[in-house]
Amino acid sequence: MKKTRILLVLFLSFIFFAIPLISNATETQDQNDGCGTPTGADSLADVAKFPMYQVFTPSLNKLTKVRLLFSGTNNPTIIMTIKDMSGNPIGSATKSASSGWNDFVFSSNLSLSSGLSYQIQLDREASALISWNYCQPGGYGGGYAVTGGSIIADKDYNFQTYGYSQSTTSPSPTGVVEPPANLEAEDVADDNGGKIKLTWIKSSTSGVEGYRIFRHSETNPSRLGESAEAGKDMEQVSEIAAKNLEYEDSGLENGQEYTYAVRAYKGSSESVDSNIASAKPENNLAPKTPGNLHVVSKDKKYIEVSWDKVDDERLDKYVIRYGESPIDFQNEKEVSKDASNFRADNLKPDTRYYFRIASKSKEGEISGFSDFISEKTDKEKQGLSWVWILSIIIAILAAAGIYLYIAYLKKWWPFVKRNSKSEILNSKQTQNSRPKADQPLAENIQDTKDDDDIKELSGKKGKW
Repeated sequence: MKKTRILLVLFLSFIFFAIPLISNATETQDQNDGCGTPTGADSLADVAKFPMYQVFTPSLNKLTKVRLLFSGTNNPTIIMTIKDMSGNPIGSATKSASSGWNDFVFSSNLSLSSGLSYQIQLDREASALISWNYCQPGGYGGGYAVTGGSIIADKDYNFQTYGYSQSTTSPSPTGVVEPPANLEAEDVADDNGGKIKLTWIKSSTSGVEGYRIFRHSETNPSRLGESAEAGKDMEQVSEIAAKNLEYEDSGLENGQEYTYAVRAYKGSSESVDSNIASAKPENNLAPKTPGNLHVVSKDKKYIEVSWDKVDDERLDKYVIRYGESPIDFQNEKEVSKDASNFRADNLKPDTRYYFRIASKSKEGEISGFSDFISEKTDKEKQGLSWVWILSIIIAILAAAGIYLYIAYLKKWWPFVKRNSKSEILNSKQTQNSRPKADQPLAENIQDTKDDDDIKELSGKKGKW
């Protein structure tokens, strides 16, 4: 009877404790890119696209594996690392990648904070030929892609995260202030731009005195999410009372990506960052932003781009910005509303250029600019320049002159002395004047004399 009671207690303990733990450890898909099919791929060998990573916001606090979609691969070794928004690594997994979906399984499950954002970053061996697929515009609302150091809000690299939630009964440390949750950023509608509206869910800490709003507008978000002391590149733009759960940021540049984080504070204590949220202020009174900006041709001196025409009665012109930097576009051109391509001429060879496009109304209202694209002009062909050609010609003429001078002195060709008829005759007579072996010397001398006489009479006609 006593043994039966012990077994019953153990059984009930298993039901109340072991089964919840097992259910907590059941792996399920948490986040995904929200894409139907990929619309493109970025090569990991393209250094111009680094840093390149995907930001996601988990809802589960345990991460077991991450699936990534690759193409065009020669099966290199890839290291996938999960980092927080301060750039600190949390865990990594290694795999010999192949085309299609690849599972990166962690040796031990990673602990994450649900509602905070994290990065999926990749490292590859130098000889790797592999591309990370993406969709644009994407369907994932909990993060964004970073390409070439720029946040691209409507682009998502193809990913899936898997994990589970593990409950904890441990109380929060004394004095710790929990951050607000579910921060969202969006453009303010029906205005001429320059404003972004933020909303969030209040901190779970009781007695919070207010919230501090931080903004980041640079292209490198690698330091986002740091603590108040370390987040030197984040600018505090406002501090509001705890009763307010929304904020409207104004005075912004249309088309510029702005990223926000909110912290709760109570006395001298301040929470870590909330999840981060990004948005672009747009002039909603302007025509729509052109889409599908892409390169159609290039050479060492030009790059030609094209886009989809905007069907909007407010459209008057297109505005093209381009330059050697994705941050500072040195050139701006306006083209007709009937145009669908633009050619930038007089560019530098072997140089990468960045392009963006916007629409402009007759009243001068400009839409937000598109995400930039980039392309490199061709290299300068290594041929003979006119300086080299002229130098070669001068060298040939100089060599010919030297030869002619020496040939003149040495009587070489074409200065060889030609014999006249009289010289030929004298040559023959000289040969005849030589004594023959069987002829007496006196006879030979007489013949020579006769010849001399003939020479003397040669100019006297009729006098013999």
